Amino acid sequence: MKSALSLLPLVLSVTACGTVTDWRELSTAPMTFGECYDGLVFIATRDGFAADTLASDRGLGTWHSRWRERELGLGRPGRYRLRAEVMIDEGSTTIGWPIRYAIEQQKVKDLGRSRQPREEDWSDDGQDREREAIFGEKLVRRLAPKAAPARSGA
Repeated sequence: MKSALSLLPLVLSVTACGTVTDWRELSTAPMTFGECYDGLVFIATRDGFAADTLASDRGLGTWHSRWRERELGLGRPGRYRLRAEVMIDEGSTTIGWPIRYAIEQQKVKDLGRSRQPREEDWSDDGQDREREAIFGEKLVRRLAPKAAPARSGA
């Protein structure tokens, strides 16, 4: 009985954390960490994401954007943001760097709060898979290893 009670705070804290993130991942070509992080930031900013400077940390390899709002239809507001991480402990200059990223979405469920939503009116709406796929393709073009050109036989 005592062990079950000791697990109760853990179970409650896990459910309060929100949703589980299904990260998209890729590995870069061999390059310095600075080149990798700068390439990630270049693609993110060119894709219209603005850095959340309080949540981003180059030294830890994390980059988060601010929320971008959009209309989901019928006047219902939505928003999304990019979260990306360079996995520093798993990469190196010689083998490249694993990067993981996700684009989270939120919406306002209460139509009465749609015109002027407060922060507590926003609720999770999963991930934007289409934007993740497009963002991933841009990252691959910029950072992934380049395939050697096929040799033609003479």
